[in-house]
Amino acid sequence: MKDPLTSQPRRMRQYWDEKISWWASSSYEERPRGPVEQLMAHLRRSVHARAVIALEMLRPHLEGRTVVDVGCGNGHFLHCCLEAGAARGVGIDISPAAIEEARQLSQRHGTADRTEWHVGRAGDGTLPPGDFVTGFGLVDWLERDECMAFFKALTGRYFVFSFSEMDGSFDEWVHYFYLIKRLEWFGNGVRAYHHPRKTILGRLKRAGLRDVRIVERPEMRFGRLVHNLHLLEEQ
Repeated sequence: MKDPLTSQPRRMRQYWDEKISWWASSSYEERPRGPVEQLMAHLRRSVHARAVIALEMLRPHLEGRTVVDVGCGNGHFLHCCLEAGAARGVGIDISPAAIEEARQLSQRHGTADRTEWHVGRAGDGTLPPGDFVTGFGLVDWLERDECMAFFKALTGRYFVFSFSEMDGSFDEWVHYFYLIKRLEWFGNGVRAYHHPRKTILGRLKRAGLRDVRIVERPEMRFGRLVHNLHLLEEQ
């Protein structure tokens, strides 16, 4: 059967099939390999901080709700949401290897009956039903058209997602050269991005999402959370 993915998504899928296990362990379980990865794991602690902060923002609203996590990786964040009171979780990731790890995690946690895991692309512009949409690290890996499709799919939803802001800080520059430029030189077509804040806000505005807020905290370093949960709180 012919692979339905075009070359860029196929390369992205292959990249994350190979990387998901060690990325998750170094980001959440802090088991980096080698001196360079130990340095990058130090920066990736901001990934853990990002998840903690987002969960605290969502926690008051999770009881009985469904969370759709796009770019779910090994399912870590969705299981945190379930532990915090969510009724169901739906995870989507381009990597079949990530989805298999997420299924195994749900079996170990006894949440297989409350979770769904799907191989899919954020850039196709469709999302399953759910009360909240999350996407952490996702936007950094989307091309412009894919990013716009994802943002348009958020219309009428409550959401929290992250992006890496091009803020000129030391940590941002280290990560930029370690990841962005390394992929540009050696990534075989796989690309990742840091974005100026105005780029993200401009794309959200064009997608019809104007009333959003950006969370900036030192422990997230150059990571930013974008959300519209204040609309829920104002009801």
